Amino acid sequence: MPETSIAVLFPGQGAFYGRALADLRDEFPEVGPVLAEIGDAARPLLGDRAVDQLFATRTPDTEQLLREAPEALQLAIYAVSTATYAVLRARGLRPNVLIGHSLGEIAALVAAGAFTPAEGAEIVCHRSIALREAGLGDAYMAAIGTDASRAQRLVDLVGDPLTGIAVENHAGQTVLSGRAETLDTIGRLAAVLKIDFARLKSPYAFHSPLLGPAAEKFAARIADIRQRPLETTVHSPIIGRAYEDADRLTELLAGHFTARVRFGDTVRELAGTGVSVFVESGALDALSRITGRIVESPVTTVPTLLPEAGGAAVLRQALDRLASVGAVAAGSGGGSTADQLRAALLSDVPAEDFEAFWNGRGVEVRAFAREAYLTYLGAKEEEPSVGASLNGSANGSVNGSLNGSANGSVAVVDRDTLVRQLADIYAEALEYPAEVFEEATDLEAELGVDSVKQTELLVRVGNRYELPPRPSDVRPAAYNTLGKIADLIIASGGSA
Repeated sequence: MPETSIAVLFPGQGAFYGRALADLRDEFPEVGPVLAEIGDAARPLLGDRAVDQLFATRTPDTEQLLREAPEALQLAIYAVSTATYAVLRARGLRPNVLIGHSLGEIAALVAAGAFTPAEGAEIVCHRSIALREAGLGDAYMAAIGTDASRAQRLVDLVGDPLTGIAVENHAGQTVLSGRAETLDTIGRLAAVLKIDFARLKSPYAFHSPLLGPAAEKFAARIADIRQRPLETTVHSPIIGRAYEDADRLTELLAGHFTARVRFGDTVRELAGTGVSVFVESGALDALSRITGRIVESPVTTVPTLLPEAGGAAVLRQALDRLASVGAVAAGSGGGSTADQLRAALLSDVPAEDFEAFWNGRGVEVRAFAREAYLTYLGAKEEEPSVGASLNGSANGSVNGSLNGSANGSVAVVDRDTLVRQLADIYAEALEYPAEVFEEATDLEAELGVDSVKQTELLVRVGNRYELPPRPSDVRPAAYNTLGKIADLIIASGGSA
């Protein structure tokens, strides 16, 4: 492989946030035609209501789509990955290998040229329809904080052949899939053994024997979709090898419903062959974080679309990072802006040092600049401070009294960004997927985080954001959600 070998990762379930498609569409001209092609293909299958959400200013969040329109959610995840890759491709990215995670394999095959974006959309829609028609009963997926061997022993204890391991991510996380009653039992066993267990945001129990009937329906629905020669290698964590032109791709995609995803093995194998840069083509950064846990040798992981500071800003930063290793054209992500900032703010810093700083902290700098500008506007118009408006009028007095300070200080980052950062902190500490942490998720009641662990994590958060000491009579239960913790940071004038 070349000196800098690049893999692009295409995420699956949970890889979405409400403005993801709008962030792309508003900033990158090549995205509009891709979304139009996907929408035109999906409309006859899913209807106007599901497809129109792709073009809304803000798509409903993941929780709402799971409840009300799971088919639209699957299409949106695919559309984000495909549109993001169109941006990367237009700016010169030519990866050595593509890797899809579950649903992401469809986007990976489209990126490789086996299917058009419209055909990929048809496949995603037929997949959702087959699942809906199969009537799969009460089932779900759950992440368990242990390796596959130990997870399998727990499954064997319960003895349900329709429930088993769906995904092997890394030594600290395995995903189970199957009947709700069985997984509930495994969750109780895990609690006794002090193993983390969390239900995932997935509409179906993917990669389990339960989906056998749906797989047959899916295969029949997509049998006539024609495949083309692969232009880029696609390595499948499900079949355990690279796809070949001789493969019947539609048959293999249908077989994914009941087959296990061995993502960790695939990433280790490719890293062993020299892949050193992993770019995540899709929303959020779940695969980037998992890859960092899998590979022991140093690799570069590049998420491309995060909600903080606007997804477009993060994607431009990702393009800057890729330009620094020669993977895309210099300046395609706004490198000249970083050069101008160095000249204006830190002209005495060597260019390579500033580049490392900007690659690591550029998103936070942008967020700080936005907050500073909003504060400036507020002062001009003699309006309440940004911290007060973000925090809400009711929370200010409560949190201010808890911390012995007035609620007038302005946090460095906004509330949504804080919640996202906190989700990453708690996910890493508890070895849960970050997507299980919503603003209102109760840490103890819903995730089983006991008061001792909550206290430990609050101390970690206090150190991270430089918070003043909490009064001794304030219990961790007062901050049992990430939303409440974010409010505390804002009210205390915490520093990012």
